Amino acid sequence: MGIRRYRGQIVCDRRWPDGTRMTRVCPNRTQAKALLARIDASVADGTWRDLQERLRLRGDPCVQLKVFSETYLNGYAKVRNKKRSWQRKQTSFNMINKFMGKVQIRAINAGLLHSYVQWRKKRGASDATINRDLTIVKHMLNYAVECKILRNNPVEKFRNLKEELKERQRFTEEQIQKVIGSVNPIRRPVFRFIRETGCRREEALSLKWGQVQEAARLVVFTEDTKSRKYRYVPLTEAAIAAIHELPLLEECPYVFYDPVTGKRLKECRKAWEIARDKAGVPELQVKDLRRDYAIRLAEAGADMHDIQQVLGHSSVATTEKHYAQFSPRHSARKILCVLEGKASQAKTA
Repeated sequence: MGIRRYRGQIVCDRRWPDGTRMTRVCPNRTQAKALLARIDASVADGTWRDLQERLRLRGDPCVQLKVFSETYLNGYAKVRNKKRSWQRKQTSFNMINKFMGKVQIRAINAGLLHSYVQWRKKRGASDATINRDLTIVKHMLNYAVECKILRNNPVEKFRNLKEELKERQRFTEEQIQKVIGSVNPIRRPVFRFIRETGCRREEALSLKWGQVQEAARLVVFTEDTKSRKYRYVPLTEAAIAAIHELPLLEECPYVFYDPVTGKRLKECRKAWEIARDKAGVPELQVKDLRRDYAIRLAEAGADMHDIQQVLGHSSVATTEKHYAQFSPRHSARKILCVLEGKASQAKTA
């Protein structure tokens, strides 16, 4: 403990009162002594926890990835990301740390990431899952640069894997309505509303009456939105009917609630899974309602930027890539109309 030389570097090594150990590489012995003096003074006056946190956030390029990943999760992800997002990052780090958790963050390079990709592929991870892990590592190192722990991100330009886009099954109106009709009546209005607005499940569950502008036939989504931005979505007659399917409760501000408890519905996944199995369409997911909503708008001629706005995507590329994909049959019909239109013009001329 104290100041020591390790592999040609001056290291300040000290244990905090809570038993955790702090090691920091210093450019010279003078700065190492000054750091030890600051630590001893903070322990003496009881402010050592504040200093410990400041030093943690400033970090050390020699710190191991598994240690800095906790700093990143607590100092950045949990502050800026929604709960589901930072939990997803935490899940990724469980695998990342298994492979390279003991590696110092300054030692992370492209070769190490290539090895990680091979390691994950051997264990059956999909390209999409591996890409999420790579993106999280790159973002964590950007955070290290922002905190002035690293001078630059050595893997910032590391290319993700090229994901193979598989066509998602297009479900018929009959199949969709059959599943919705099989849902428990208490939760059925939620799915009818999702079907007519293309909103996310949590957006529907958290919907309050103050967000509904029935006279203008609009609903504004402000809570539990993935992008944290509000957006307006038009209300069809079927959407308005779904809103009024449950009687208004004065003591409950939520549109969709549990009649037994009088409180908002917190979960509806189970009801959907039971209904789709009962209807004989086990592949139909709730997000397929949102995707089908986007496809119907696109095939009806709606502008892609307008579809992006009502779905709440930050980029129109996301809308085109994952949601508003034209069916092959629809595209063929459009081409046929163009060809027949030109043929008729030629005959007229």
